[in-house]
Amino acid sequence: MDMVDIEKVQKQAEEIVERFSKVLESFQFENIEEYYILENKNVLRDDDNPHIDPSFKREALKIAPKTKDDYIVVEKSKWSN
Repeated sequence: MDMVDIEKVQKQAEEIVERFSKVLESFQFENIEEYYILENKNVLRDDDNPHIDPSFKREALKIAPKTKDDYIVVEKSKWSN
């Protein structure tokens, strides 16, 4: 099994983002007309009366490996802050 060199992957990702950012900066976006494939844009549903199935939480808590006070307990990832 190959080990992933995290530092190498992070450096490559940073280089990709940097190069992509430079390409985006080279484009001129002024005076460009907006174009939409569909006639409707930013269509949102009404959430006036959302319905949540009460059994969902119960079933999720039942299958979770660890719970506390009706919450699922998870390990904090090493890569998060």
